[in-house]
Amino acid sequence: MLKKNVHSLRIIGIDPGSHRAGYAVLEKASSKIQILTYGTVEVPSGTPSPENLLILRKGLTEILETFKPSVASVEEMFFAKNKKTASRVFESRGVLLITLAEMNIQILEPTVSQIKKGTTGSGTADKKQIRQALKLLLGVDLLAGHDDSWDAVAAAYVGLSMSSSPLLRIRN
Repeated sequence: MLKKNVHSLRIIGIDPGSHRAGYAVLEKASSKIQILTYGTVEVPSGTPSPENLLILRKGLTEILETFKPSVASVEEMFFAKNKKTASRVFESRGVLLITLAEMNIQILEPTVSQIKKGTTGSGTADKKQIRQALKLLLGVDLLAGHDDSWDAVAAAYVGLSMSSSPLLRIRN
């Protein structure tokens, strides 16, 4: 069983998708931020709905039960082009949010531009710039894996900043 530092904050970042959800669990103790785990919950190709939602929920639940974060940072979604894809992503996002709420995990929902700005200083940064910034900010040389897992690391990193904001404490 993982022990939590009494003076630390453990957060899960989530990048929702209909057949893959990126996740990353970070812990901040004093000023040090450590990546505890990251990756993707994968749904096999061709899995129909709602089975894909059950697989995503089960995968997230296993991560939450193992790492026990107190806060979640779930990337806010917006789509303008493909309504069918958007609908599927919103369905999976809803299932992930319900799972977090059922486990009494505080939910933060940064926008894509907030995540970009919080990691690189620019709200228009591309994925390569975000990866480079995360490597510097977290002191890691190489993070393997799918872009969705990197997006989740970025969401968690920005969530750490948001969760330590005095405005958030007043609102909650």
